[in-house]
Amino acid sequence: MQCYDCSDRPGTAAPAVGVCIRCGAGVCRAHAHESHAPAYAIVGAGRATHERPARHLTCGACRTAETS
Repeated sequence: MQCYDCSDRPGTAAPAVGVCIRCGAGVCRAHAHESHAPAYAIVGAGRATHERPARHLTCGACRTAETS
């Protein structure tokens, strides 16, 4: 799989190292935005938060939408 954002520029295709959690686009290291979000699990009648946060990869477009 190739990086979706790199495919916009001819001759600069880079292999994807991850997939955007929001839109599913492949992203290379240069275009991946990593953050850490709390991880939740449904437990009984409520919700439990895990101690360690989960990795959250997004593409540039989705990162911009999340932070706007």
